[in-house]
Amino acid sequence: MIQAEPPSGAVAPLSLLPTVSEAYRLVFGNVVTLAKVTVLPFFLLFLITMLATLLGPFEYRLVWEFGAELPWTLMAVAWLRFLLLGPTSGDVVVFPRLRARHGRFLSYALLLSVLHMPLTFFYYLSGALGLDGAEARIAYWALFMPLFYLGLRFAFVYVTAAVDEPYGFAHAWRHTRGISFTLFAAIGLTVVLPSEGIDWLLGLVRDTDSGTFVALLLWHANMWLVEALYLAFCVIAFRNCTGWVPAPDHGLLQRFD
Repeated sequence: MIQAEPPSGAVAPLSLLPTVSEAYRLVFGNVVTLAKVTVLPFFLLFLITMLATLLGPFEYRLVWEFGAELPWTLMAVAWLRFLLLGPTSGDVVVFPRLRARHGRFLSYALLLSVLHMPLTFFYYLSGALGLDGAEARIAYWALFMPLFYLGLRFAFVYVTAAVDEPYGFAHAWRHTRGISFTLFAAIGLTVVLPSEGIDWLLGLVRDTDSGTFVALLLWHANMWLVEALYLAFCVIAFRNCTGWVPAPDHGLLQRFD
């Protein structure tokens, strides 16, 4: 049965290992496409980072937190539309044409980025609380986990914004209620932990002579790969739990099965 409105709740559970396997297949099976839609966002974000370094530490974090959302929007909309609609979507281009969906996506990204503000300025907060070393690290992860969880509960709004679906935060909250642990575990184990490991390795490169710039380039490249995996997880979970399928004519409103 095809209906225009999202279902009232999740229509199917989410399996952990198949979801992980499918996300990696989508990303590493389409690396050329991923590279193409990431070229412009990569250089835009790198430029934003370089300009932000001219500011003080507080201003740098603020500019980077919100400034990164524009390049991410350009990449994410193109990547999500490719994953959801296929190569015929016409969005696999280096210089995308801005449309209303980009504005909607960006507004969601800016709203949800407010959730991350305590993490963005965590070390200012930890300093004010007198936390240092291991205490600060433990406190960071204790704060990161619930905020990460909340972000996942709303992540479906990104997927739907990319394909112009009438869908909001309340829909996302209902549809992720039954799969939140699986989604949390899948992304935590296969995106967050490896990312932390890579950050540690890049720290070793950064500590070598003339290694700072190389480490920064590698960090940015790794960040886009991590984001592609995150979005692939969201696509799989969204399709599985809502029954969403593209309309035969992509010019028509998409439908839920």
